[in-house]
Amino acid sequence: MFEFFKMGASVSNFHDFSILASLSRLGFSFVLTLFLSFAYKSLHSDKEDCHVIMHSIIYVGVIMTGAMMMIASNMVVAFGLIGAVSIVRFRTAVRSTIDMSFLFLSIVVGISCGLAFYIHATVLALFLGILMFILNKFSFGMSPPSVLHFEVSMSFSKKHFQPDSLDRLKVFVGEASSMLEVRSSGKKVKVKFDYHLPNTNEVSEIYERIEEIFRHDPSLDVTIRKK
Repeated sequence: MFEFFKMGASVSNFHDFSILASLSRLGFSFVLTLFLSFAYKSLHSDKEDCHVIMHSIIYVGVIMTGAMMMIASNMVVAFGLIGAVSIVRFRTAVRSTIDMSFLFLSIVVGISCGLAFYIHATVLALFLGILMFILNKFSFGMSPPSVLHFEVSMSFSKKHFQPDSLDRLKVFVGEASSMLEVRSSGKKVKVKFDYHLPNTNEVSEIYERIEEIFRHDPSLDVTIRKK
């Protein structure tokens, strides 16, 4: 492995366009950006477009590696590539600065691999990946939320269903949140809603109030999950 790093550190290898050299740089870039994409997933798996950013991290890094392999040996190609990119209009806005940080890191790693700076690329990816884990673990710079979000899922029997039960539940839910779903399945009625609480101590009160509304139903099943 050390011989591989030494080979990549040689300036003369910038001009090596053999299939082996190309595959080694592109492959190394893929491995490092794959690590970054998994790091992103572990930190932001709750995002709806998580898979899109994961794919982008890999694609952008590997593409930059290929681009730098061309640019490093020919200034004419470099200016041509700049001109080609300048006419492409990118309309997709990155909504989060964290997402932008991962993409920018992917670009730098891709450039390093394209120039055969494998040691620098590896150290950079590992250092930043570990740093992001540490900052996220300790919630660096984050203030505690003033309101906690819970998802309440419950099911009860149609047989024991009372006409006013759902109305009473709507009144109860409307005090601090909103109904998400009411669905009938077989002999069961399933209800799901969001609830906002200032602290976790009031979760038990939700259970008690729901059990009071459906106290006639022994099959009542309630699940409260923090979002």
